[in-house]
Amino acid sequence: MLLFTAPRDALLAPLQSVSGIVEKRHTLPILSNVLIEKKGESLTLLATDIEIQIRNSTTAADGADDVAITVGARKLQDILRALPDTADVSLTLDDKRITLKAGKSRFQLQTLPAADYPRLAPPEGEGIHFTTTQRAFKKQLALVQYAMAQQDIRYYLNGLLLVVAGDTLRMVATDGHRLAYAASPLVGDYARTDVILPRKTVVELARQLADSDDALEVTIVGNQIVFRFGHIELISKLIDGKFPDYERVIPQGHPKLVKASR
Repeated sequence: MLLFTAPRDALLAPLQSVSGIVEKRHTLPILSNVLIEKKGESLTLLATDIEIQIRNSTTAADGADDVAITVGARKLQDILRALPDTADVSLTLDDKRITLKAGKSRFQLQTLPAADYPRLAPPEGEGIHFTTTQRAFKKQLALVQYAMAQQDIRYYLNGLLLVVAGDTLRMVATDGHRLAYAASPLVGDYARTDVILPRKTVVELARQLADSDDALEVTIVGNQIVFRFGHIELISKLIDGKFPDYERVIPQGHPKLVKASR
């Protein structure tokens, strides 16, 4: 059964955007796969590691109207990278195996049932929603993320504190020896909300966000945070812990201030 046909780049670009969170080794083999869903001409790729979930969409022609499969993310990505840039790719499903065809090339990949693929449920209920630009958020991440701890027993330090208060967005990171703080303005007036982003989520956002003024929508509900930008939706669980009181650490009322050019 023909699943779909698409240009090589139209499939590779969204695959690369979601496969960054796929672990090479996992206790659940299906988590090494990417979920591919086709509805009409809409093609959606989704990957998760239970803590983070990324979804991206593109278009595909021909084939079945509604179909869902999972296939090894790394293997599919390696195959697509090896193909010519202008190649047209077709995927055919036959008895739990996918055949990928491009020109005279043929590749076969094992699949696992889409029904067994775990997904993070989208957050429900009232929360905080704000919009900023990808450039501003990415720049602010870059100013603080280097100070995050790595594999610290104080698990709440292995992430980044995000504070939404009034018309200001604050980011704070510390490993117990150094502390980085950055603030930027927001449009609107919000009740104070403090959440801790996992390190993997921060790294993935820094990789995915574009250096452009395109919109980034952020929604915080319960123990989840959702980022939407372009065709990408990233859902992440939050770290449940008490971040150190950074306002007590930063000295107040400096008698002398020094400004210097970078």
